[in-house]
Amino acid sequence: MVWILNVKLLSICYRLIVVTPPPEKPAARAFAPRPVSKLTAAEQIAAQIRAAITQGELPAGSRLSEQELAAEFGVSRPTVREAVKLLAAANLVRSSRGAAGGTFVVGLPNPSVLAAPIGEMIALWFHAGSTSLAQVDEARATIEDACVRLAAERRTDADLTAIEHAIDDADGPDVDSDTFLALDLEFHVAISKAAKNPVLEMSMTAIHMVRPWTNTLYEHISPALILEQHRQILDALRAGDAEQAAAALTTHLSYLAHVEQEALASREAAETVVSALAEGEQHPSLNILNDRSQSRG
Repeated sequence: MVWILNVKLLSICYRLIVVTPPPEKPAARAFAPRPVSKLTAAEQIAAQIRAAITQGELPAGSRLSEQELAAEFGVSRPTVREAVKLLAAANLVRSSRGAAGGTFVVGLPNPSVLAAPIGEMIALWFHAGSTSLAQVDEARATIEDACVRLAAERRTDADLTAIEHAIDDADGPDVDSDTFLALDLEFHVAISKAAKNPVLEMSMTAIHMVRPWTNTLYEHISPALILEQHRQILDALRAGDAEQAAAALTTHLSYLAHVEQEALASREAAETVVSALAEGEQHPSLNILNDRSQSRG
């Protein structure tokens, strides 16, 4: 009996392998080698300090003395200063002036900061041509479902205000498509923040950071319908109804899936690699979102 079941399972697997073709990959771009350069002293110092921070050897609030580091590493102070700039660019340290000033190790980075390298890694997957649109949609739906359910239970008045602002600012005749997509992204990021789970927020933000590829399919969306669906999600969050919030999100994502399929025409999402949708240049909406985030602090 076991032998018969094994044969049947093997037969099913064989049919799936034969019937289901792998996603088509776009033509590979020509590789152009660049001159090899060794790490500078500043880069090596920054790497050691970065490792010490991530391993807990330099906890948040630790003061980094430029003079002491120069002596310990046997380098000049300008070299240490350059290393500190590299760490500051990665949001690992901050500098302040004054009697109590100096360079200090920062606390827990903002999830959006942590999400940046994850978004870059997903972008690399896109360029490799192995990630399908269906996989991206599946990941987004799974993570965002958890976010809206938790947000319904944990949201604060400030969270609801941020979500509502993203809707209201997008509702106007003078809002262009780039700004609308940026505000749409801001709406979903605000929901992930309201979930009060930095891991989910980081994951959701990383997915949204690579939406320039998938946004190319949303040229013919109905802004009025999108805003209506966003308000339904907001109403459920305000009521603290997790099930209704999840149902409203499902309606919203189903509409986006319909728009995607129309844009793909005869292709299937599971057979469409994301790297084939666009060249991967940063969408203006992401720049607008970053500007708005900085202006709101």
